[in-house]
Amino acid sequence: MRRPSNYLLANLGLWVLTYGIVTARALSSDYPMPHQGDMALRRLGMAAAGFLACLAIKPVLAALSQRPVWTRTAVSVAFSAAGGVAYAWLNYVVFYSVAPRWPVEPLTLMSTLWMASSFFWTFLAWCVVFFAIRAEEELRENSIRLVSAQALAADAQNRMLRYQINPHFLFNTLNALSSLILAKETERAERVVLSLSSFLRYTLEKDVPDKAPLSEEIDAQRQYLLIEQARFEDRLVIHENVPDELRGALVPSLILQPLVENAVKYGVARSSDPVTVEISAEASVARLKLSVSDDGKNGGGAEPPRLGVGLQNVRRRLEVLYGKTAKLRCERLSPHGFLATIEIPLETA
Repeated sequence: MRRPSNYLLANLGLWVLTYGIVTARALSSDYPMPHQGDMALRRLGMAAAGFLACLAIKPVLAALSQRPVWTRTAVSVAFSAAGGVAYAWLNYVVFYSVAPRWPVEPLTLMSTLWMASSFFWTFLAWCVVFFAIRAEEELRENSIRLVSAQALAADAQNRMLRYQINPHFLFNTLNALSSLILAKETERAERVVLSLSSFLRYTLEKDVPDKAPLSEEIDAQRQYLLIEQARFEDRLVIHENVPDELRGALVPSLILQPLVENAVKYGVARSSDPVTVEISAEASVARLKLSVSDDGKNGGGAEPPRLGVGLQNVRRRLEVLYGKTAKLRCERLSPHGFLATIEIPLETA
């Protein structure tokens, strides 16, 4: 069932309350009037008339909702005053002109003003309630539009940052492939092409979602490391430490790519000894930690340079998706090596 509008409910509640107050005042009088049942019915008709009058003025108030405050105030006071006077005359007709069962009292200017002042505040209350409901609706609509606009902007930004990862990786891979071809290492070049084909099939054949299961992210990074392993052979050792119960956790797609690429570029490529690149995951207190580390000497122990665009993309993607609830930390390991850790809320598909 469709819920009645707030305007209708507020108008109905206002006149029910008015009817109750007037009836209670009549019943509590020191000199109770006869024919209270008949009077209650006529009073009910008057409340219904006031209810319909407020409904009739509603379009006028709606047309004024965007006008300055002083205009709305002036119109509300004028409507309330006119409504109070009209209500006083109608009240006299209903109670003293239509088959009266009690002594008829003459309608004077003072009695009209007294009755009009009583219901002036009822009509003014309706105006105040109407503009309050309209302001609340406009505020809610503006909030919905703002949230929708922010969501669209965040989605567009997230896609832009994600797509920047693929060309960055692709250029490096093509450069490595070119080097292998120039060195006439055709077998290793062929392995790189096959691995690259698998990786691109994963990233380009389908629209990669903003978030994907951790198992898919690990598989994608494994394919990338196989490409790099064709370049470095025994100098690159791959190690995964991902519990089975976390493989269904949702993570931003390709979020580990810049971190893994950094470990290869500054850990493996700058070391003449075997270097282990480890991808690990752990969970605690509804938080998921993803780590990429290497034990490379990074050029004789020098601190590796920052990731630049790659790190900025990771940080901005985490901010877009999680706000302040996500963290990215990078640190040197002792005696050598580098560790990058992403911490995000733990989510499951």
